[in-house]
Amino acid sequence: MAHTPENVVYPYIPNSVPAIKQQMLREVNAKSIEDLYVEIPERLRLKREMNLPAPFLSEYALRRHVEGLLANNVTVQEYTSFLGAGCYQHYVPAVCDEVNQRNEFLTAYSGRTYEDHGRFQALFEYASMMGDLLNMDVVSLPTYDGYQAAATSLRMSARITGRHEVLICQPVSADKMSKILDYCKPDLKIGLVSYDKETGQLDMATLKAAVSEKTAAVYLDNPNYFGCIETQGDEVAQLAHRHGALCVVGVDPISLEC
Repeated sequence: MAHTPENVVYPYIPNSVPAIKQQMLREVNAKSIEDLYVEIPERLRLKREMNLPAPFLSEYALRRHVEGLLANNVTVQEYTSFLGAGCYQHYVPAVCDEVNQRNEFLTAYSGRTYEDHGRFQALFEYASMMGDLLNMDVVSLPTYDGYQAAATSLRMSARITGRHEVLICQPVSADKMSKILDYCKPDLKIGLVSYDKETGQLDMATLKAAVSEKTAAVYLDNPNYFGCIETQGDEVAQLAHRHGALCVVGVDPISLEC
């Protein structure tokens, strides 16, 4: 990983004064900047200068240059994307931007209840509508993202059932699996259920053999990582419930609209 020289001060980069950097390192008991990157494997580090042009362009010229490069791209506004692997087009209704830009929401990211009325009102409305979409009596506030939601739901399942094994129905995004494993270790045992290579959906026979009285939850995405709609969702839920487990589903809420 390449980084700036120790003795160079950049006016637009905070804390680049060498004395300040040394003071900050002492505060965290680090001998050098490299100590902060010790968790990054050597094979992932860039140990050469990046192939970038010298900073000779004005701001206007640089913007024109970058916009020219971006103009070479083709976007999903022009063509339908079949890239897959979790990369698919999401339609966001125009009202979302309209509501999001209202003055009530121009408050702190996370504030007190008495100073952030707009955000808390929005969360109440959101949870209420999600309850209608999901046909649930209670809906919690949103988590940071879908990956965090999946991992948190599995943790909740273990706490509710008192069990410590969960089954993940493949195919699932490697990034999502990484978050689940990172968030659930070392308390939960994660088992993987294979999929049918002909249909792209989960293999029910494998799931039936894997679920047991130790299973806290069965998790599946719908649509899954391949973009396939899991038509066996009801059967999966019923199988999980027969064994006293919960069924957790990762889904795009917009797809639930009738």
